[in-house]
This record gives sequence, C-alpha cells and structure tokens, in this order.
Amino acid sequence: MSKYTKIFEGFYLNLKQIVTFEITSNEQIIINTNAHFESASSQICINLTEDTKELGSASEGIIYVELQELHRIKREISTYLGIKEPKMKQ
Repeated sequence: MSKYTKIFEGFYLNLKQIVTFEITSNEQIIINTNAHFESASSQICINLTEDTKELGSASEGIIYVELQELHRIKREISTYLGIKEPKMKQ
C-alpha cells in the first residue's frame, strides 16, 4: 500500500506522518502531522474551490483542490488509517 497520497502535481502527503484529520462543515480537511520536529506538529488545510486560478495552489498551509480530489484524498487517508470514511459535516 502506498504511504503517500498525491495532493496536486508535485505535492504529496506522507500518510505515515498523519496524527489527526478532521472533516469540517465547509468542505475542508484539516490534517495535523508530525512533519516538523521543532514545532511538534504541522497543520495542513485542504479546501474546496471552483476557482480555476486557485486549483493546485498552496500558501500558508492552505491547499485548494476540486471536489472530486477532496473526496479522493479523504478516502485514501481513511483507507490507510483503516477507518470508516467520515462523511462531510452539514
């Protein structure tokens, strides 16, 4: 099984470093990792966007993806962690 999931071209998430992840009501995934030893944790926020200018961009820990990519990332994290895939909160 892959230990990485593609977020967008040239940017991958090491699944082994995920500490927690949360699905929020406004269709975003918040992932806490142990990627930075000096700060104890690192947070990545994956947001849904329909603005083609934002797609595949990242700044300050915020990443913008299309809806199907958001669901794929959520599914791959859930499968790797061996948990039932959480639903988007309403």
